[in-house]
Amino acid sequence: MSLLQMAWRNLINRRVQTLITAIVIIIGVSMALSIMMLSDGIKQGIVKASEPYGMIVGSKGSANQLVFNTIFLMDNPLSNISLDYYRLLEADPRVNQAVPFALGDNYKGFRIVGTSAEFFTLRGKPADPPYFHLAAGRIFDKAFEAVIGSKVATETGLAIGDTFVSGHGVAMSNEQDEHKETPYTIVGILNGVSAPSDKGIYVTMDSYWVSHGQHGHDEDTETNHGQGEAAKASAAPTTAPGKPGQATLSWTTNQLEAPQGVTAALIKPKSYMDLMKMYQEINQGARAQAVFPGQIIAKIFDMMGSGEQVLKYISYVVLGMSGLTIVLALYGSTIERRRTVSILRAIGASRRSVLSIVLLECVLIVALGCVGGIAGGYLLTVALSRYIGSQISITVIPMYNWELLSIVGIVGCIGILAGIMPAMSAYRMEAARYLNSQ
Repeated sequence: MSLLQMAWRNLINRRVQTLITAIVIIIGVSMALSIMMLSDGIKQGIVKASEPYGMIVGSKGSANQLVFNTIFLMDNPLSNISLDYYRLLEADPRVNQAVPFALGDNYKGFRIVGTSAEFFTLRGKPADPPYFHLAAGRIFDKAFEAVIGSKVATETGLAIGDTFVSGHGVAMSNEQDEHKETPYTIVGILNGVSAPSDKGIYVTMDSYWVSHGQHGHDEDTETNHGQGEAAKASAAPTTAPGKPGQATLSWTTNQLEAPQGVTAALIKPKSYMDLMKMYQEINQGARAQAVFPGQIIAKIFDMMGSGEQVLKYISYVVLGMSGLTIVLALYGSTIERRRTVSILRAIGASRRSVLSIVLLECVLIVALGCVGGIAGGYLLTVALSRYIGSQISITVIPMYNWELLSIVGIVGCIGILAGIMPAMSAYRMEAARYLNSQ
């Protein structure tokens, strides 16, 4: 019988102790790996979600709220900036691209975003392909047509040609037929991009404000409202100057008796110098604020960092406990098996063989714990990533990397070091001392 087989049989004979020790290691490794994978996955998800967005302009208030509402489709929208002010930004010769956003309605909890066709041409970098691609259908080109995100299609069952009515507010309520006079028709479905946009329903600015004009809601994000049929009739799309081959909906002041303005605007200047100048000018004024999503995301990462460190320290404590458990388990088993060790020595087993058996037991326990910890960490990460993704509207993709393997290596070293003390105890044991013990 080989030394490895003897070590394995010893562990089987003490299966309860072996199982408890392995479980402690599994918990420690799972926690450490899961924390690191979730942290990296959340950061990647947040960065990916903000890729196509440049400077965001909205009304004065919380910069965090502006970014969360516009990019991540979370939180409540701020009050609107006026349509005239948006037009000034759009017409500024320093601006290369301007995209409006109007928020405040939902369908079954999925946010409805009023915007323009420019939204679907956004790119992360100028040389990159468009961030959004259609999985089916086409982009809207007239009022009361909608393009839905991939998760909206999956979770609601909506398909091209289907119609729905929006509910007032950013959360699902019992009055989802609030805008029943102005149903939307699905004309396109976006490919999934693992970002909050997958949960968005995109409609024209015209149809968004016309549906509000027919109900006369009174809320912070709305000021005045137009009249129903007259407003709806005026919402027909017209062609305005734009990029070749691109239809632009003209939502001008004559479309509603009192134009609503926009909740936020994405502004992409032509150069970095223009970007910084406009950023300063907007923030120095009293009508709006400009924010860089990257700065807000950096703050989010800073806030995540402290919590991440606390969780890491907890996992390290658990790993330390697993090392202590290994010491106690193996040392206890060595004391229990003093007679067995003495018999082995008496029949010719060398001190080195006894030392090797105890160390092999330690290696087997650590290996069992690490393998279980890797599997447990991945399963825990998958489960938590689904929950986190549903809460913060980003997709967390758990991925292993070489850095994570260092955790397993450290645990292995700790386990082997922890096994040295009981192994040395067995090594120094006198052969004849316990042969006559009962």
